[in-house]
Amino acid sequence: MNAEISKTLYGKTVAVAVSGGADSMALLHYATNSCRAFRIKAVALNIEHGIRGENSLRDSAFVKNYCNSHGIPLLEYSVNAPEKAKKEKIPVEQAARILRYECFFDAVSAGKCDAVFTAHHSSDNLESVLFNLLRGTGLKGLTGIRDFGGIIFRPFIKVSKAEISEYVKQHDIPYVDDETNFCDDYSRNFLRLNVIPKIKEIFPEAEKSVLRLTETLKAEDDFMETLAKDAVFKDGDGYYILTDTPRAVMARAVIYALKNLGLTRDYEKIHVDDVCALIEKENGKTVSLPLNIKAAKEYDKITLYKELPEDGELSAAILFTTGLHAINGRTINVIPCETVSDAELKTGLYADLDKIPLTAEIRFKKQGDRFTKFGGGTKSLSDFLTDKKIPLKDRNKILLVADKNDVLVINGIAVSHKVRVDKSTKKVVKFS
Repeated sequence: MNAEISKTLYGKTVAVAVSGGADSMALLHYATNSCRAFRIKAVALNIEHGIRGENSLRDSAFVKNYCNSHGIPLLEYSVNAPEKAKKEKIPVEQAARILRYECFFDAVSAGKCDAVFTAHHSSDNLESVLFNLLRGTGLKGLTGIRDFGGIIFRPFIKVSKAEISEYVKQHDIPYVDDETNFCDDYSRNFLRLNVIPKIKEIFPEAEKSVLRLTETLKAEDDFMETLAKDAVFKDGDGYYILTDTPRAVMARAVIYALKNLGLTRDYEKIHVDDVCALIEKENGKTVSLPLNIKAAKEYDKITLYKELPEDGELSAAILFTTGLHAINGRTINVIPCETVSDAELKTGLYADLDKIPLTAEIRFKKQGDRFTKFGGGTKSLSDFLTDKKIPLKDRNKILLVADKNDVLVINGIAVSHKVRVDKSTKKVVKFS
């Protein structure tokens, strides 16, 4: 067992994912016999995917009987991969994989185990690299299958299929065959049954060669990930990346930011490319992404943030009065002032209370809002905020005092020329 794996899992419980096939049965036998030396408790975990009818039920029953006869605790799961595939319009093998990992994470989160062993081996690694290469991939897709990541550990990843078969034979380990492994309808099975055997005829050391390659690429990939993380900066509840970030790092940085915003699975390469393309666009250009995420070009940076809706709570408004007001967690304090000095007028936000119409409201920005800046000159609120270099991600969070679409106060930023304090002002209010 990998020394790092055994050290990480010392004194913990690991669930061995067992389908009943030769590879997983070999791993279960190996784990139950070798884990004790590292004070690791091994249990079995079986998932019935609902794909192969009676044969699938038979395999699960085989695993259960084996565990019962050998005193091995068993965690049992049953899922419906065909139903998920139909509902989400994805291949059934992809649906099965998603459900399988959901079961793994459920077992850990429920406290049934601390980690999961899967029986991936070096032949699977070769298959994975070829599969990713042929369908189009970047560096990460060529790093193959890692020996561990998160809660998933793969003790056999540097062991060949031939070595596992020999281990099964030596220890007389029973197993069942999954007939779909011998059907080349699936793209991976086609590689496994038709392509890889031909490769090994010419290149007998192909698995070891690809393992060496993936080890090198993993180190380079990890280095690139570090650069990407260092290129992403937190900005309030969003993130930004400088536009002079090298393109190879920029794409990874975008993915890192998207994941931090909650977009872990539904992004596509086109989304990342669209965000990167903003580098060459003019200031203020935006890209809409899944989960209400938006990317914007803002001068020398690309900002990624969750766009707040224009309706619902943000469209709520209250009639303007003095005092402390809060809407959607944002506050504005309208404080009456008896006197105010010229110095205070230059450093704070003050307005003539009598110039604010009785119909004015406190609210967030709306489509069509306009603002008259000090000294005159009216422009759209969006253009004014752009001139002030207010990030797009923050604009929907600013409380305003407005009469219809005439914005009189932008809290924390500016007061309209229309409500300015002058020599005739009798009632002054301060905004904070």
